[in-house]
Amino acid sequence: MTATRKYTLKMTAMYLMSGALFVLAAAGTFAARRYLVSFEILMYIAIGIFWGLAVLFGLFLLPMFFRRTVIYLSSKEITVHTGLFFLRRIHMRMSAVQYVTLVTLPFSELSGFNFIAVRALGGSLVLPFLNKVDCDEIISALHGEIAGRG
Repeated sequence: MTATRKYTLKMTAMYLMSGALFVLAAAGTFAARRYLVSFEILMYIAIGIFWGLAVLFGLFLLPMFFRRTVIYLSSKEITVHTGLFFLRRIHMRMSAVQYVTLVTLPFSELSGFNFIAVRALGGSLVLPFLNKVDCDEIISALHGEIAGRG
């Protein structure tokens, strides 16, 4: 691998998580209406908190995280740029990589719930929410690096 390759997160995972947040807010609203009807003020406070958190996370924080997270893979290092309010960069040298673990969930080809855990002496790095094709490409590059040292 000679050039630096850029990987972004799969947006389908964000849409699924945002949808799940709104379903949880609806379930919380139903539970509050059912069990807190005699405590009307508490019921409305609970409903407001459920929907406020769903809107905050589902419409603002999750999309911001998914837009700002980028993974770079070169022949020398793996770099993850991420963060919500404060951006941070995480670097790992390719020569330090000891082993790689691929974690997938059911229907991960469609949902984007593919994760790569990269382990090195004294540290680890998680590459989250990748396309299946990107996962296979990163795994083969990392395995090639590990096998080339042996």
